[in-house]
Amino acid sequence: MGEYAIAPVYDIVLYPFVHSLRLKLLDICIQQNYSSILDVCCGTGRQLKMLRKHGFHVQGVDLSREMLKVSKKGPHAPHCVNEDATDMSFSADSFEAAMTTFALHEKPAPIAGAIVKEMIRVVKPEGHLLLTDFNFTTRSSKVSRGIIRMIEWNAGGEHYKNFREFIAFGGVPKLIEGLPLEHIETIDAGMNSIAIFKYKVLKNQ
Repeated sequence: MGEYAIAPVYDIVLYPFVHSLRLKLLDICIQQNYSSILDVCCGTGRQLKMLRKHGFHVQGVDLSREMLKVSKKGPHAPHCVNEDATDMSFSADSFEAAMTTFALHEKPAPIAGAIVKEMIRVVKPEGHLLLTDFNFTTRSSKVSRGIIRMIEWNAGGEHYKNFREFIAFGGVPKLIEGLPLEHIETIDAGMNSIAIFKYKVLKNQ
């Protein structure tokens, strides 16, 4: 199934799996009361619509034109731009927080790292990054690992290859090593195999 065919039904298919995660991200944003939020690799903009409904100033960026077409539909449609997440047009220090969800594991490590660096650039000093992705630890059950591996295997090709490398080298914590970030907390977001990593951006103004 091609991208055009997937985009219109993307949210319907994923809803049972990611709705509770989206609520957790919403809760974090409400607790922190971020003044501005950027969703990187925002897809259909579902998370942004939820945030905008609750009064947040939000923007999104994604490379898929078909996904962004869906983001423009319905109430609370956010402003999203069609750009490469490794080279965004936003000025430095433009947002109080930036998030990305299940986008890092599907890309080669150099590209995933470049995305995080670009997120750091556009977030204000002391602002936050919310990086959500798979997180296999000693607490992850064989069942949860198996389910996730099956889903990723079904995606196939380069996607599955990048997922396996992401897990093998240590996921998000390894990816951000050496970057100007301070770990705040890691929040379990599903089956002890998915996590929201919350970081503070450390840089000179």
